[in-house]
Amino acid sequence: MELWTVLVPLGKFVAYVLSLLMVGTGLFILHFKSMLSLSTFTYCQKLIFQSSLAGLMVAPLLFLLVAGNLGGDLASAIDPLMISIAFSSKAGQAVLVLFLGFLLVCFWSYFLPKQIWTVALAGFSLILISFSVYGHSTINGYSTQLLIVLHLLAISYWVGSFLPLRYSTYRDIEDEKLFQIAHKFGIYAVYYILVLLVAGVSLGTILVGSLNGLLYSTYGQVFLLKLSLVSILLGIGAMNKFKLVPNLQSNGKANAVKLRKSIGREIIILAFILVISSIVSTAIEPPYK
Repeated sequence: MELWTVLVPLGKFVAYVLSLLMVGTGLFILHFKSMLSLSTFTYCQKLIFQSSLAGLMVAPLLFLLVAGNLGGDLASAIDPLMISIAFSSKAGQAVLVLFLGFLLVCFWSYFLPKQIWTVALAGFSLILISFSVYGHSTINGYSTQLLIVLHLLAISYWVGSFLPLRYSTYRDIEDEKLFQIAHKFGIYAVYYILVLLVAGVSLGTILVGSLNGLLYSTYGQVFLLKLSLVSILLGIGAMNKFKLVPNLQSNGKANAVKLRKSIGREIIILAFILVISSIVSTAIEPPYK
C-alpha cells in the first residue's frame, strides 16, 4: 500500500471534521442564539475559534501532502519545485482557499464583535467551496460543484450541532431550554435532511451513472454503505425527535442523559460517514465515464 493511499484520505478526513464542525457550529448559533444560555453560547464560540485555529495548522500540512502526492514520495513534500507545481494545481489551490477560509473565521472569532457575521459567512463559504473545486467535484461543471456545496452545508448542520446539543444536556436542563433547543433542532433538521438527500442522490446519480455502476463498482458499493449509515443516523434522529425530545418536558434530567447517550452514538456513526467520504473523494474513482 502506497503511503499516499493512507495520508491523503486521512488529511481529507481531518479537514472535513474541522471544516464541518466550524461551519455547523456557526449555523447552530445563527439558528438558536436567542435560546442558548451564556455558557452554551460561549462553548460554541470556543468551538469555532479552536476549529479555525486547528485548521490554520492543518491546511499547510495538507498543502505539503499535495506536493508530496504529486511527486510520489516524502521528499517531494518539501521540494521547492514540487511545491511550486502544487501552487498551480487544482488540489493545491483548493487548500489555499481552505486556508483563507480558516483565516477569516479565526480573525472574526478572535478580533471582531460576534454580531458582525459578514466576515464569518465569507470564511464559511470559502471553506465549503474549497471542497468543490477539484477532483470528482468538477465532473459536470458548476452543477456538480453546487451540489457538493449544498451537500456539505447540510452535513455541517449535523456535525456542528451535535457537540453543542450534547453540551446543552449538561447546562440547559432548567427552564425547558433543552426541550426548546432540541425541538427546534428537529424542525430545522427536516429542511437540512431534504437538502442532504436531494444533493446526495443527485451526486450519486451523476457519479455512479447506472444501476450496474451502483451495484458492481467499488465506488457504488461504498456509496451504498455510506447511504446505509446515513439511514441509521436519520433513524436515531427520528427516535430522538419523536420520543426523547417530547419526554424532556416531563422528566428533564433523566431524558437528558438518554439524549446525551443517543447523540454520542450519532457522533460515532457520523465519524464513520466522514471517513468513508474522505476515502471515496480521494482514493476511489467513480464509474461515471
